[in-house]
Amino acid sequence: MSVKYIFCISTGRCGTDYLCGLFKQLDKCRAYHEHKPLLHNELMRANLDGNRKPLRDQLHFKVDKIFEDPTKLYVDTSHLFVKGFGWELPNHIPQNEIGVIVLKRTKNEVVKSTQRVQSGPFSFLGRKRIIVPYHNYLIPPPINRFWYNVYRYLLKFYWLLKGEWNSTIKTYPKFFEKKSEMLLKWYYDETYALGEKYKETFPKITYINVSLEELNTEEGFKKIVERFNLQEICDFEKIKPIIGKAKNLKKKFNEKE
Repeated sequence: MSVKYIFCISTGRCGTDYLCGLFKQLDKCRAYHEHKPLLHNELMRANLDGNRKPLRDQLHFKVDKIFEDPTKLYVDTSHLFVKGFGWELPNHIPQNEIGVIVLKRTKNEVVKSTQRVQSGPFSFLGRKRIIVPYHNYLIPPPINRFWYNVYRYLLKFYWLLKGEWNSTIKTYPKFFEKKSEMLLKWYYDETYALGEKYKETFPKITYINVSLEELNTEEGFKKIVERFNLQEICDFEKIKPIIGKAKNLKKKFNEKE
């Protein structure tokens, strides 16, 4: 039996939007990159710290969206999955109906890309979506929670002095750039450690490991289709034209480089 609901474990900046675009070419498939409600930011951080009630109180909005059309395959490639709502879904969906893609790009590429688009741990955008030092970590962060917050507020003060408080593209002094890089490398490892814990917690879910390099080939997506038994709704002639074509590049951030 093919799976009915597909999600993704990843750090972001590793092809989740591109992966969604591939699924959009399938027949009878509802594919989303980050399907709202996102259940991120404060809900995500509280959940990571062990306070699951705020996220659980909002989860029904997500579940209702997922179940809107049961006649179609549902795909959400959001990297928020393993940081929050993914841990609750097996309470609402049988594990044997769920497929999870563990999508990876090299650590250095993820760190570099995340820094470039200013979605690191000290930015508001980053804190909404990535993991920053928290109480229930699996891998000890290189900067503890106290010093992380000290650095974050110092950087905010720096941006205020430079008149960049409301700027999309902000200046990062070398000191903070290095601290951000340290935390992003930890974030990468922590995310996939959570992924391993997720696999152990929900062993009846169908998993597949795929690298972005693999996904940039026709064989890479075929591997996913075969793993989840999606051959009946997949026409590779529709998919071939977009194989290897990057998405979500956020080129506006290149102006700073």
